Amino acid sequence: MKIMVARISEEESSYNGSDPGAVMDLVDDPFVKVEGDVQYALCAQCVSEELIVRGTLSVDLGLKCTRCSEFFSTTVADSDFLRAYPASKETDSVDITSDMREELLLHIPAFPVCSEGCRGVCAQCGADLNKGSCDCETGERPNPWSALDNLDL
Repeated sequence: MKIMVARISEEESSYNGSDPGAVMDLVDDPFVKVEGDVQYALCAQCVSEELIVRGTLSVDLGLKCTRCSEFFSTTVADSDFLRAYPASKETDSVDITSDMREELLLHIPAFPVCSEGCRGVCAQCGADLNKGSCDCETGERPNPWSALDNLDL
């Protein structure tokens, strides 16, 4: 998104709209899929040769659950976007797309989970425990450290 500095009124100017989801640059990411456009509601104001931009950003994403490895849809949003850019009298426009992208990327959870009740996958056979139980032994598994109990030092 480019803001034309010369068009900003003395008070402030509002910008509401969207940029294509491609600006997120997540085409080859195996864990995140962009499912919509980047939405923004921003206000811009020139203050002593600086352009102050503040507002909200959001984008619809598909994230891979870290427990069950299934994709789920969610909205990543930032309600307090704030940046200052140098804007002298010679500045025609300021491109804030990379800062919008960066802010939204920082708000993607590091370990996304599809739901609070997600049971994940079985550690032995890999069956999705959300779809049903697995056929693994329910008994007590041998302790791999028990061989150390027999050591005679």
